[in-house]
Amino acid sequence: MSSNRQIRVFPSPAELALSLSQLLVHESRGVDNFRIGLSGGSLVQLLSRELPKTAGLNTEGWKVALCDERLVPFSDSESTYGEYKRQLVPLGLLSESQFIVIDPSLPVEAAAADYEKKLRELFPGNDLPNFDLLILGIGPDGHTASLFPGHPLLEVTDKIVAPISDSPKPPPERVTLTLPVINAAKTVVFVATGEGKTTVLKRILQEESDPLPAARVSPVNGKLLWFLDESAARDLTCPVEKHSVL
Repeated sequence: MSSNRQIRVFPSPAELALSLSQLLVHESRGVDNFRIGLSGGSLVQLLSRELPKTAGLNTEGWKVALCDERLVPFSDSESTYGEYKRQLVPLGLLSESQFIVIDPSLPVEAAAADYEKKLRELFPGNDLPNFDLLILGIGPDGHTASLFPGHPLLEVTDKIVAPISDSPKPPPERVTLTLPVINAAKTVVFVATGEGKTTVLKRILQEESDPLPAARVSPVNGKLLWFLDESAARDLTCPVEKHSVL
């Protein structure tokens, strides 16, 4: 359990989203080459809705990678980058050239190697990429990125990007950051909303030892933030910070 962990609880997803946008302003201010890793799912809609109206946000110079990606064409609704390209890029805050993406035309092993090469170029001279900020989601089973409970990828320490061809959640072929890279980030933010996350959050946040993938996220030299709405945090009895906006 990270000693730098903070659990922030917001009355609603809307207030959580506003505070997450403000966090992005704070974390990126004064950073010439802000390097951020994003997840998919509901986060795409959240950022597309909030970022355009966030005062003080300057995304010039940002480089945006994806914490994991499905090996499908960008035109497929399952493509995380495809969703950002359709929903966020047209708003003018980020250009396609600012995204570091997989090559979905390659076999999954080659796609992972190609993505690793691109990340190595983004972090020259670093044994491990150290993202300024990673935003992660969490599944009801405790998975995060494409790291699933009981999967051998949880034990990978010699790669920064790994392929997965047997994802228990479709589509089966994916590319994901590994735990060493996630834990090398300067700031990691988990975002979880809704009653469907209450059970897994209680297990992860209130048990000292837990094998679930999200529980293994503990930045070595960084901070770990949990942004939850009241529905998701309903069953927590551990200390939390109550927020409306930051």
